[in-house]
Amino acid sequence: MNRHLIAMAAIATLLWSQPALAQDIDLSAVDSLLQSILDALTGTTGRTVMTIVAVFVLLGGAFNFIDWARVFTLLIIIVIIGVIPTVIQSIWGATT
Repeated sequence: MNRHLIAMAAIATLLWSQPALAQDIDLSAVDSLLQSILDALTGTTGRTVMTIVAVFVLLGGAFNFIDWARVFTLLIIIVIIGVIPTVIQSIWGATT
């Protein structure tokens, strides 16, 4: 009896819910924030910062401040961060 009541309540909730109300939420501020972050990472500032970090990581590896496994890991992460927008654009055809 209790299972039937729970099932009926779940069905009633699904039938009376209004998922279209989620479309009324204005997410333009979130979109502009994410676009700003993307522009910062892939624009001139992001490329400059990633280049400086890559140079310092390589110097740290050359002078044995950082082990080479960590140097290569950090360089791969830098490359992946720089390549992500290109991959997304090629998959989805989105323009930034």
